Amino acid sequence: MPTKIFILVFKGDPVDLKKFRHTALYLEFAAGTHSMMHVTGTQGMFVFEAKTDYNPVLSRSLVKMIPAAEVPDSISEASIKSTVSATPAKNSREDLDWNCQLWVGDALTRLTDRDYVSKEQRDAAIDAMVDAYMEAEDE
Repeated sequence: MPTKIFILVFKGDPVDLKKFRHTALYLEFAAGTHSMMHVTGTQGMFVFEAKTDYNPVLSRSLVKMIPAAEVPDSISEASIKSTVSATPAKNSREDLDWNCQLWVGDALTRLTDRDYVSKEQRDAAIDAMVDAYMEAEDE
C-alpha cells in the first residue's frame, strides 16, 4: 500500500484572510501510521513541527484536504519523513515574505528531487493549494 500525501489547508487565525491561512503536509503511511508536518511561527521565527497520529478531520479549522501524491511502498516511511523534515524553515531578512505555504512547496520539491513525487503531482497539488488559499477573504 502506498504512502498517501495530502496538503492540509486551515482557516486563518484570528480571521480567515488569505494571508492567515495555514498549510501543512499530511502523510498516511502503509503501516497505518500518519503524521502532520509543517512550520509554525511568524516572519523570522518559523520552526518545523511534526505531529504523529494527528487526525486533521477532527479540526474545526480544516478547510481542505488536498490529495497531493502517492509514494510507492518501496520507499520507506523513515526516508519520506527525513526528506520532509529536512526542508528548511527560512528565517533570514531576505525571506520576510516566506511562509508555511512556501514551505509546503519546498517540501514537495524535495520529494520531487528524490523522485518520490512526480513534477506533475507536485505542480497540481500546489495549484490546488493556491486555489484553496484564494478562497479566503481579502483584507
